[in-house]
Amino acid sequence: DFKRNEHKSIRRQPPANSHSYIAAATSSRLFFNMQIISLALLAAVSMMTAEAFAPSSRTTSRAAGSAALQMVVPSASSSDKPLTELCEITKEACEAVAPMLNELYSQIKIGTGVSDTAAFKSDATFFTIADGIVQHMFIEYLFAGDKFADIVGEEDDSVVNILETPFTVDDLVVPDEFEDLVIETLAKVKALSSRIDGKAFKDMTVFVDPIDGTREFATGKGDKVTILVGYNDAAGIPQAGIIYRPLTTPHYWASGAKSEGFKDGVLDTPDEINSKGMLITDGKVSPFINSVIENSGMNMVPSLASGNRVLMLVEGRAGAYIRDTGGFAKWDTSGPQAVLEAHGGVMAKLPEFLNDKSMVSYTHLKTKINSDFCKMSVGLTLSNAKDKSMFIPGLDSIVKDVHLVKEYSCLQGLVALAPTKMEAFYLNAIHSAMNNIKNESPPTYT
Repeated sequence: DFKRNEHKSIRRQPPANSHSYIAAATSSRLFFNMQIISLALLAAVSMMTAEAFAPSSRTTSRAAGSAALQMVVPSASSSDKPLTELCEITKEACEAVAPMLNELYSQIKIGTGVSDTAAFKSDATFFTIADGIVQHMFIEYLFAGDKFADIVGEEDDSVVNILETPFTVDDLVVPDEFEDLVIETLAKVKALSSRIDGKAFKDMTVFVDPIDGTREFATGKGDKVTILVGYNDAAGIPQAGIIYRPLTTPHYWASGAKSEGFKDGVLDTPDEINSKGMLITDGKVSPFINSVIENSGMNMVPSLASGNRVLMLVEGRAGAYIRDTGGFAKWDTSGPQAVLEAHGGVMAKLPEFLNDKSMVSYTHLKTKINSDFCKMSVGLTLSNAKDKSMFIPGLDSIVKDVHLVKEYSCLQGLVALAPTKMEAFYLNAIHSAMNNIKNESPPTYT
C-alpha cells in the first residue's frame, strides 16, 4: 500500500521536466517489483526449510484392479536423516540390479543340474549365478571401504569373478550373453557407493540376503523372491532395512527406519485386509502352530520365502507370522524386522513373548558362534547343523554344544505381528492362545 500511494503521489505532482517524471515513475515501479521478488524468494526458502525438516513417509499402495495412490513428503538430507538416506540408496541399488535379475530369471531352466545358471546347494536349495553376483556387487562395491563395522551375507562362501571374462560364480560360468548386462549393472552399483556417508555408520552391521527365495527363483515363483538388506546397531538390533521384490511388475517393496519416523514402499495390497490370517510355511506346520491357529480363531494363509512373508504382513494379507521350528537365518530377519517395525508392526523371538509378551530381538552381529543359542532347548536339523553329517534323520537330537549349530541360524522361533495386530487386545489374545496349548503342544525349537 505504501508503494502504491507513493506511486500515486508521483503521478499527481509531476515534475516540470517530463523526462525526470518518467525516470522517477520507472524507478518507483522497479523498487516495488524488487520488493515483490524478495518476498517471493523468502517464501520459497521458508518452504524448502520446512520440507527439509518434515518427517519422511511415503507409501504407494496398489490394490488389485485399482490405481496406485501415493502420499509423498520429501525426505531430509543425509546429515539430518542418515538412515533414511541409506534406505533410499539401497532401494536404488535394488532397482539397479533388477533388470539383470529379470533377464537371468527369464532364461533359467528348471531342473536338476541341466541349467547353465543353476545348481543344487548341499542343503537341497538352488544356488544361482544371480545370488552370487548380487551379493558380490553389494558387499564389494556398494558397501566398499570401511563405511560399516561389519557386513554379513548369506553367500559369504561364494567365489565371484565379474572383472575378467569369462565371469564366474564358484564353478559356474556366466553365459556370454549376460556379460554386457553384468558390466552395466556393476557400473550403476558403483556409482551409488559414493553417496553412502563414510562416517555415519561406523558402528553398524549390515546383513544381506541377495535373493531370499532361491528355490522360488529357480522354480518359476519369482513373485515370492525378495532382496533383503538390514542395518543393525552396535547391539545387533535392526534399525533400517528394505524388502524388495525385483521380479514383479511393478516392483513391490517396503523400506523403513523407525527411529527417524521413515517408511516408504510400493505395496501390493489386497482388496480386503486379512487381520485374522496366520502365515504358514510351505513345509510341515508344527503341532504348536496348528493349535495356536485353532485356539485363536485365525485362518491359515499359505506363504513362501521369509522376506516375502513379512512384506505380506505389511501389505495386510495376514495379521501374524509365528513359528517355533527353524529353517531361517538372521539375514532373513534383519531387514524384514526393521521394515515391519517402521511400518507399525513387531518381530521378536518366541520364548520371551510366550513367557510374558516381551519383544526381544535376535542379535544381528558378525560372529563365529550363535549368539542366540540356548543350551538344551534346540533340536539339531539339516538346516541348522554346521556339519550336516551330524544330523541323523528320525533322531531327536537336543543340542548341548553351540559349535554344532550354524552361527546365524534363528533357533528361538519367531513372532511377527502386522500393524493391524499391535493393539493390546490382539496381543493379549494371541498370547493367551499360545499359553492355553503350550503344555499339550509345546513349541519345538530348531
